[in-house]
Amino acid sequence: MKRRMVYPDVLRALSCIAVVFLSTSMAAGCTGVSGLLTWAAPMFVMLSGMFFLDSSWFISSQDMARKYGLRVLVSYLVWGCLAMTVNYATGGVISGMLSGSSFYLNFLFVMIILYAISPIMRVFTRVAQTRELWYVVLFGIVIGCIYPFFQLQLETTRMADHAMIGFGYLAVFMAGWYLRTTVLSRKQLRVIYLLGGICLILTLRGIWMGPSMFSSDPALMIVAPDAVFIAMALFVVVKNTLAGMRVSVKVLRPISKIAQLSFGIYLIHPILLAVVCYVFNRNGIVLPTALFVIVVSVLLLAVSGLLAFLIRKIPKIGRYLV
Repeated sequence: MKRRMVYPDVLRALSCIAVVFLSTSMAAGCTGVSGLLTWAAPMFVMLSGMFFLDSSWFISSQDMARKYGLRVLVSYLVWGCLAMTVNYATGGVISGMLSGSSFYLNFLFVMIILYAISPIMRVFTRVAQTRELWYVVLFGIVIGCIYPFFQLQLETTRMADHAMIGFGYLAVFMAGWYLRTTVLSRKQLRVIYLLGGICLILTLRGIWMGPSMFSSDPALMIVAPDAVFIAMALFVVVKNTLAGMRVSVKVLRPISKIAQLSFGIYLIHPILLAVVCYVFNRNGIVLPTALFVIVVSVLLLAVSGLLAFLIRKIPKIGRYLV
């Protein structure tokens, strides 16, 4: 029996927690904290890439469409309608998250496209050498992440620059497979750690520059260069740390459970956040920003996780909803 890898569950659980804190900090207007957590978006894409680009894993087009494509599409329709309803009922208290260009379900559009082209990409990963994989990742990050980022920041964007972002999505998706399968040299590790450390500082740009599309739109967070480099560094750190470490079952069990429920938590928590903000505003409840972010985030994680767990138990349709 093939041994289950531990570090993907750890990374998925950490990303899930980070996403909830990211949403809460955005609702609280805490741009510094939210900037530090944008790495969760590319991390989810990398975690998908490390499995979907495994050439030894065969899945037919029909199974891909039914098991993954249909699930994401149904989730988008159901939770999208519910989000619009809640957004209207709460007076658009966090309308930027539940509607418009920063709609939190924009992330799912990217995933549907990446899932759809993954069979073609697996043909490449089956025959590609390490250098070729690295070239695809590096080329995609430069052309699809760094270049569009600076073009948007300088407000010199052309239509072609938006098309370049597609290369960024492919690069982040491929980075998950590359980091999973490649034994990095010390020099490569130092470069990744250095870039990750520098980008931790750059993510604080929200303090002096204010929020931007790359820190508010989940689809663009995936290709924000600072978020990508932090995600890559964290991926390698967790992978290498857990490689030679024995983790007890008592520790792994809750981590695995959060990882399994992460998709449902992602879908549910912004809707609950809108309700919480509405209740707070209507009753004049004011908390210090730090306390609000911590308390509400923990509450959202617990309630969203419980709801996701219960919804998954619904016969036949539960697995398509969360």
